[in-house]
Amino acid sequence: MKLTLSYICANTLIHDTVKTLKEFYDVGIHIDIMDGHFVPRLGVHPEIIDILKEQLDVPIDVHCMMTANNHAWKDVLSSSAEVIYVHYEIFHSDKHALEFLQQDKRLRLAFKPQWTLQQIYSILDHNINYENDFLLMAYNPGITNQDKTYNLDDLKNSKCKITIDGGVDLATLHTFHDNNNIRLVAGSKLIFNDNYYQNIGNLLTL
Repeated sequence: MKLTLSYICANTLIHDTVKTLKEFYDVGIHIDIMDGHFVPRLGVHPEIIDILKEQLDVPIDVHCMMTANNHAWKDVLSSSAEVIYVHYEIFHSDKHALEFLQQDKRLRLAFKPQWTLQQIYSILDHNINYENDFLLMAYNPGITNQDKTYNLDDLKNSKCKITIDGGVDLATLHTFHDNNNIRLVAGSKLIFNDNYYQNIGNLLTL
């Protein structure tokens, strides 16, 4: 299991959290870039990718919640991110999706919660995402106060590499602790809340 820390949740705590956890976990940073159009909220600027990479020297994955023709793609694709997630919903056809993915080997698909796991696996089987590596959103992006959509236990035996984004808590960590195909986005439920130091202590003693 890989643990990727949500920068938008961590903010100024990102440096200390990476330094504390990297000796115990396979740690990276998860950066949300939102355009206010594909999703209703705004994320951070793409420039932060290279800044954090230089400062902390850990893998960075970027979750792009923006339209396919957004000017920010140029900056994202020229960055030092290891993995870049693009939403399947922004494409008008599977051909369009495949053409977009083929422009950079780091690109992977992300899916909003309306897709069933069976639908996602079917898309992957049709070679749209040739790496069989995708991001699964447990909540709709940019909207607060939602119920988690997926039963994460259904992902235990998946042969795909899956990044789980949203609703990740200590129970989720226990579920996937020994699963090398799973990357968990650690946000406000797991670490970055009023019980930050207690949460860090729980992770160090797991």
